Amino acid sequence: MFIKNLKGFKYPDMEIVRWFFKNKLDTLKNEKVLEFASHNGNNLSLFANYDYECLGVELSKEHYENAKYNFDGILKYKKFKFFNENMLDFAKNYKNLNAKVFLIPNVINFITKNELKTLLLNARKNHLYAYGGGDFSFFFLRARSIKDHRYKLGKTLENGSFILNNDEFSGEKDCLCTCYEEYELVEYLKEYLNLYDFEVIMSENINVKNKIFIKDSDIIVYGKIK
Repeated sequence: MFIKNLKGFKYPDMEIVRWFFKNKLDTLKNEKVLEFASHNGNNLSLFANYDYECLGVELSKEHYENAKYNFDGILKYKKFKFFNENMLDFAKNYKNLNAKVFLIPNVINFITKNELKTLLLNARKNHLYAYGGGDFSFFFLRARSIKDHRYKLGKTLENGSFILNNDEFSGEKDCLCTCYEEYELVEYLKEYLNLYDFEVIMSENINVKNKIFIKDSDIIVYGKIK
């Protein structure tokens, strides 16, 4: 396997890697993982190495094609399926996937809070993750916090989100942006996914773009859902 031949990101989110081994997900057998916004499969490749069945939902046609290329042509994995779909539609239309691991990293900042609530509600109602009868699933989510430099960097909308019309540096100009406070995000997850046995951590980095210092601030929540 040659990392240089992979299209797109070369490695998983390091926070997912830490969580994966901390929770001994490498010891599970014949399980399934579902990721919303799976990009080029970089996070799912970790799970594929431990023989998980990998399901990835990705809106971008380019990232979707890269994921298929990487998994099939370079990494030679067998147990995977990628969907070139909007995760909101996917959560509404697909049923009974019963994934043991559910990932939502770095994407809910591009939808509104009401859309997030609907997404979580549909994921539970349609059994996209395993629960019931004493069963549970592992859950990981990464979201943008109000400490991020993008917060209110544009036109504020009535729903609490905003349009990044004043963002000249992050590559997200004119995109919708939604930021969260820790307690707020946890309450949503507890209400709509029955989140429990969880941890909340902050991840902050300073990046330099065009000689401008930019602060990235994320909330990471991981735990169990039932």
